[in-house]
Amino acid sequence: MAGKAPSSAGRDRTGSLPGRASGRLSRGIASTGLAIVLLVSVAAAAIAGCGGSGTPSTSPSAQPPAQGAQNCAWPTLYSVQSINADNPDSAAVVWGQPIVADPNTTIQIAGKFPDARYASLSVYTPYGNAFTANGVSSSLPDYRIRPQPGSQNPWQQTAQPGGSFAVTISASATPNQGNVLPMPAGTSGQHPGYLVYRVYLPAGGNASVQPPALTITEGHTAHLLAECATHTTPVKAEPAPASTSGTPAGTPTTAPPASRFYKPPLTGGGANADSDYVWAYFVRPAATDVVVVTAKAPTSPPGSHPTPWPDPKDDMRYWSMCLVVGTASLPTVANTLANGTTDYGCRADDATKVDANGDYTYVIGTETQRAAIERLPGVTFLPFSSTASTPLYLLLLRNTLVSTPFAQSVQNVTETQNPAAAAAAMGPYYPQMSTCPLTTLTTGGPQACLSGQS
Repeated sequence: MAGKAPSSAGRDRTGSLPGRASGRLSRGIASTGLAIVLLVSVAAAAIAGCGGSGTPSTSPSAQPPAQGAQNCAWPTLYSVQSINADNPDSAAVVWGQPIVADPNTTIQIAGKFPDARYASLSVYTPYGNAFTANGVSSSLPDYRIRPQPGSQNPWQQTAQPGGSFAVTISASATPNQGNVLPMPAGTSGQHPGYLVYRVYLPAGGNASVQPPALTITEGHTAHLLAECATHTTPVKAEPAPASTSGTPAGTPTTAPPASRFYKPPLTGGGANADSDYVWAYFVRPAATDVVVVTAKAPTSPPGSHPTPWPDPKDDMRYWSMCLVVGTASLPTVANTLANGTTDYGCRADDATKVDANGDYTYVIGTETQRAAIERLPGVTFLPFSSTASTPLYLLLLRNTLVSTPFAQSVQNVTETQNPAAAAAAMGPYYPQMSTCPLTTLTTGGPQACLSGQS
């Protein structure tokens, strides 16, 4: 990203962030990490009951500081390849920018529509809360971004990616302006607001994503920020603010049953307005066993390129299943294979096999069991960690940008902590989980495993 170094006024408006402030940003853009840490604390008692041993740490996970935030753009780059913490989806890349601004400041975001399945721009208050000001939402999904004159938005009409857009963050944003996001109020260097740019399933991989340019205007003076040269050095995160009772809001008091999917009470701010989750925790079974997960698959656009939205053929824009190691840093499984590649514990919708009935079946096993598992028709392999010592895992189902007519999404689960409520709301799309010996699976298929659920 080209541009002169900003003046001191421009640097002041982006904010000079201490490490603890950037820790809040990382928790925010991950969106679910804190809630899972709280769950892990409660679920520790379930480990012994399920035959496991050991209690995972619940200390804060490592987070990136905003290096150079006072004089450059996008100091935080968050992906499974850059910071494998707080359960990242391996098909997603997220850029974060701290904001410190007064009502007379505006921020211009100028970029190209990426070649990807999904993208969005979102603005958050200092502690990661989504908000609405003057009737303007703080989140702008790709299909609502107007292109610049002479360009086309490939999520609005069939077009090649790469067209130009310009979005403004302003304290005076109103709905009739279009391409505007509200400026977060009450920001300071200690407590900045945040701008977050998310891209899911980019066609060229996460490394291909180029964040948009940022220009800060105060009065008649504009400052184009050069992109930060470095990103994501881990530091200890600042704990989230506690409730008046001294316990974070939404802290579970009892854990739902193991191996049952439910919607958690999210306590970390900065959640993606277009995404929602159900998850299940479980203890890794004996070395000879595997875990089978199956449900009806929602429909979504094929491939990793933009297509016009909404589309009556598709239930949602994107979904995925990710396996997370139940330790304090909550890494997505990442196994280094003999050929030097990395097998991540996530499978996006386009990497998930669906049978003639529209159902998916994941089988979670070891890398040594993979060949036997993948010989089964219609089965998608998910790997246990080859290195993690903890027996606790969390399996997350993500639904992103759901079509309004689709009534059985994760977003329609309104009761948290209750697997029965999630199952009732999702119907056939609710995942069923069971454990069985690999030999049972290979000789009788997934139904043999499911019929003897354990």
